[in-house]
Amino acid sequence: MHDAYEPVPILEKLPLQIDCLAAWEDWLLVGTKPGHLLLYRIKKDAGTNRFEVTLEKSNKNFSKKIQQVNEKRRLISNNIHVHDLLTFQQITVVSKAKGATLFACDLQQTTTGEERLRMCVAVKKKLQLYYWKDREFYELQSDFAAPDIPKSMAWCENSICVGFKRDYYLIRVSTTGEGNCTVHILFICVIFPYIRKISCFCIFNHSSCLC
Repeated sequence: MHDAYEPVPILEKLPLQIDCLAAWEDWLLVGTKPGHLLLYRIKKDAGTNRFEVTLEKSNKNFSKKIQQVNEKRRLISNNIHVHDLLTFQQITVVSKAKGATLFACDLQQTTTGEERLRMCVAVKKKLQLYYWKDREFYELQSDFAAPDIPKSMAWCENSICVGFKRDYYLIRVSTTGEGNCTVHILFICVIFPYIRKISCFCIFNHSSCLC
């Protein structure tokens, strides 16, 4: 049997319960059950399978509850808070996303070199789409209904794969400009009947992985 990944411990016996993680480039962001936020830098030793891990920044009183973290965005106490990565200072709060249980972000670079950031937020059985401009998130379109409460979400280019208890939707998002987009549900499919629960998606380029 082929092993796609090899687990390598980098942090052991951390005296805090980890509730959520996010990793990008050389950074690892850790949210804990007591509400602590930890930022680590990870460097791989050349020629070995060992890693040097350095705690760059921490905040023990960041929040009472951290449900999900992503680069510069945190889901804290059922709402989306945007913070500066270096200072942990809050930039803005997405007030309409109150009651959120899940979010996923997509960062793309246009042909002119500009970066475009989009976000999908699950609020109960609704999905909300936003775009980032001038240090604020703005709605791409009005809310649209989902058949159930989403359990996981991941962007793949201009599509969002949304996982529910037993199936998933692949949702196509066509953006024509700021504040204008069209949403199409391409298909509904029951994934692998022997899987009892879908808990997360990992999407790399055009391939996907279910956990």
